[in-house]
Amino acid sequence: MDEAQTILAFSEVRKSFGTGAEALPIVGGVTFDVARGEFITLLGPSGCGKSTLLNMSAGLMRPTSGSVSYDGAPVRGINLDVGYMTQADHLLPWRTIAGNIAVPLEIKGLAKAERAARIEQLLTLVGLERFGAHYPSQVSGGMRKRAALARLLAADPATLLMDEPFSALDAQLRLTMQDELLRLCGRFRKTVLFVTHDLDEAITLADRCVVLGTRPTKIRAIVPIDLPRPREPVRLRTNPRYQALYAQLWDLLAEPAAAPPRTSDAPSPLTMAGALA
Repeated sequence: MDEAQTILAFSEVRKSFGTGAEALPIVGGVTFDVARGEFITLLGPSGCGKSTLLNMSAGLMRPTSGSVSYDGAPVRGINLDVGYMTQADHLLPWRTIAGNIAVPLEIKGLAKAERAARIEQLLTLVGLERFGAHYPSQVSGGMRKRAALARLLAADPATLLMDEPFSALDAQLRLTMQDELLRLCGRFRKTVLFVTHDLDEAITLADRCVVLGTRPTKIRAIVPIDLPRPREPVRLRTNPRYQALYAQLWDLLAEPAAAPPRTSDAPSPLTMAGALA
């Protein structure tokens, strides 16, 4: 990948927890780049180090060996150019929805009038214009996720790190939030590194999907998601290419742990094609 386009780079990254004989290796040598404006999904079994890669991107932890760089410089402390959204929304219960969105704007020192205008804009952007005065306990789970997303956008980070942010939602709400995220990322051209266990979600959102193996994790494959944008999450399910990509990712996740990593544009044998057709 062109270095001028690369915003986030992992080079032979290894991470272990503990020391000496008690050290537990989690990440066993991961190398890949993320381009500016690219949407990357990380897919792999539980405990394989997906969240660890996000934490190292954010500067919350450092690799045991190898390097993580952002915009050409090693990440050695908290990375203030990224925003982080986790499974929990972490809204402040004593603040209204508008008050929660205001937090990064207050930290930036924006004047009150400027804050108010920006909050109103963000509430409208995520469809919460009628709920700014409500408290988190007074709105649904989907609305809380929208509020958390608006707060993330209020900080205006160049890169979004997202750790299964929609996993707690029901199927319908998850599709709605995926559609919302696709719309917003298309509008603002954000770079996204998104952790998921869900194959549908991984395909729907991504430009490329990085498939990780069991720990100590290495990359099994980097799969380009060559589906046209804009995408409608529900309608994608009937697309033959979507079905082929689903089968390819399924096969990769089902491979024996000893299978070597590979990068391929071609689909693997479509063992699920009949069931998905």
